[in-house]
Amino acid sequence: MPTIADAQKFHVKGGDRLAFMNHIHWSARPDVTMFDNGDLPIAAMRFHRCDTVGPVEVIGKAPSQIDWDVLFVNRSGTGTLAIDCCGERRETAIHRDLCCLFPAGIDNTLRFDSNAGAFALYIQPGLLSALPETAGQAAFEPILGRRIPRLAHLIGLIEAELMRPGLGTELMIEGLLRALAGMVAGRDEARHEAECARIYLAPARLKRVIEFIEAHLDQHIGLDDLAATAGLSANHFLRVFKLSTGETPYHFLRARRIERARTLLAHGDLPLAQLALECGFANQAHFTAAFSRELGISPGRYRRSTRDKVSVA
Repeated sequence: MPTIADAQKFHVKGGDRLAFMNHIHWSARPDVTMFDNGDLPIAAMRFHRCDTVGPVEVIGKAPSQIDWDVLFVNRSGTGTLAIDCCGERRETAIHRDLCCLFPAGIDNTLRFDSNAGAFALYIQPGLLSALPETAGQAAFEPILGRRIPRLAHLIGLIEAELMRPGLGTELMIEGLLRALAGMVAGRDEARHEAECARIYLAPARLKRVIEFIEAHLDQHIGLDDLAATAGLSANHFLRVFKLSTGETPYHFLRARRIERARTLLAHGDLPLAQLALECGFANQAHFTAAFSRELGISPGRYRRSTRDKVSVA
């Protein structure tokens, strides 16, 4: 039976750390797109269909050493999804927003029609249980084919960000993973919202956070870093920062990185590869894609256009 490695069409960073995928066997060769996840603690795959007609069987045998949690959401197709997991068998009609969670270390078997398509999100071992949103919960109950629109929406936002990385992708995905972790852990959202509403971000704390962002634009900035600077928990910080600035930390960071990039392009001669590092990107390709997405023009063309304006003046 083929594995993802047999069907992979795109280079994936990570090498041996994704070896657990060799324990996932398909009865027919899958047509998949593997996302370039850079240094993020996740891997992602868009499954389009299988090169066959009729039912497909996917067997996931948990490796003896390192295994990852996996969440997937259905995107297309018809028919029935049958799941064998933890001694339980479940069958449900395929439709959008149909979600599954298979915690690390659990064997499972899926059967579905070859025309079905899905997005799968693989999460590094121990990441979910390490997040405050799960309160140290070491084990999670499997989700065997349930329609959970909010969870599907969160996974969809991660997929969209991986497809078109922005100037604050790491911060965006970290926030989405925290929200996702809270959902799979069954946290009481109404109580949590009430607690957060009582906390206010004082101007002095907000000033410290903004100064921290400005001083570390060339580095990885996580929610924990910003929350620690403000002296708050990450969840509380997310809400009060938006109340104070009108923007999420992700959008605020993105705007500051855009402004730094524009300044460096217009008033400096740094090579684009070096400029990308100054704006917090691992490489020039990601920087170029993100900058072009935000401004509708590549960094090189933006630099030339600003120099041309100066020359004319």
